[in-house]
Amino acid sequence: MASRRKPARRTAPRPAARAALGGLTEALRAVSAWLAAARVDFAVVGGVAASLHGKPRVTKDVDIVALADDASWEGLVQAAALHGIFSRIGDALEFAKNTRVLLLVHRPSKIEVDLSFGMLPFESELVRRARAVDVGEIRFPLATPEDVIVMKALALRPRDVADIEGIVESSAELDLGRVRSTLSQLSAALESDDHVSRLEEILRSVRR
Repeated sequence: MASRRKPARRTAPRPAARAALGGLTEALRAVSAWLAAARVDFAVVGGVAASLHGKPRVTKDVDIVALADDASWEGLVQAAALHGIFSRIGDALEFAKNTRVLLLVHRPSKIEVDLSFGMLPFESELVRRARAVDVGEIRFPLATPEDVIVMKALALRPRDVADIEGIVESSAELDLGRVRSTLSQLSAALESDDHVSRLEEILRSVRR
């Protein structure tokens, strides 16, 4: 299992963002309890993170980045059942070996959970930088707005663009220098498109 992160500064999301979680609350509670009990470092990303850092929007699943050795995955899946979390495909472990993503579902709420096992240095840093948030009676580590922007800028689906715009408009003290640097390094490492230029276009549109 991954080493425990240092105690994180707690932050509180805006009331509107808390309300946007809606039916995801129980799934988030279960996932947090499961990974905490397993002593796995993780961070909430995806639509939940975008809603808490930016403009609340409807999201129907929970996205997680976690740090755990491959050898521990089977035990993690078995432990998840104690929290009402089960595989949602026939051979989730085999799929995870090929993709590093566990496709799960929180059965009581029927909320899908996508857990990505971090491999890149950026993913490890994302988890280490995460800050604990309190949403109602639930506490979980949330990826920083900068790291959420980086992940969204790598995907750049229409909803990702909207999420980036919402985060930029809602966050007064973003470290855009780190965002640009990280995104540039990832684009080079992945030999992918120039995501930095596309991000700059989004930033210019927000600032109009």
